[in-house]
Amino acid sequence: MSDRLKLAREGFAAWNRRDRQWLQEHATADVEFVPAIAAAVEGGSVKGIDAMIRFQEDLDESWESFEIKIDEFRVVGDCVVGEGRVVAKGRGSGLELNQPLTSVVSFEGEKFARMQSFLDRDEALAAAKSSTDSVR
Repeated sequence: MSDRLKLAREGFAAWNRRDRQWLQEHATADVEFVPAIAAAVEGGSVKGIDAMIRFQEDLDESWESFEIKIDEFRVVGDCVVGEGRVVAKGRGSGLELNQPLTSVVSFEGEKFARMQSFLDRDEALAAAKSSTDSVR
C-alpha cells in the first residue's frame, strides 16, 4: 500500500501543476473524477483522460489559481484518503475559496482509477471504507 500512498501524493502534485503527461502515464484510460461541488449539484463526473484534461482547462479559464492542498494521506480499505483544502482565486471576480476537502482515490493495479472529492469528511471516510462495493 505504501506505493499507493506515494502514487496518491504524486497524483495530487501532478494535478496542481497540470501535468497531463503524468496523468496519461499513471491513470487508467477510463479514469473517473467526481468533483465535490459538481457531484452535489449536478450528480456528474468526469470520465476519461481527455475529459479530465478538458476539465482542468475549464478550471484554468474560470480560476486564476486552483490548487488542492492535501495535508494528510492515509490508507482506508482499498483506497487512499487525502484530507486538506481546495484553495482558489476566481479569475476576474477575485473570489477566494479556502474550502476543507477530503478526497478518496481508488486504483486498478498501480494506476489511478477514480478520485472522488467530498466536502463532508465523514461521508468520504464511509465511501472509502466501503470501497470494495461503492467506490469502484
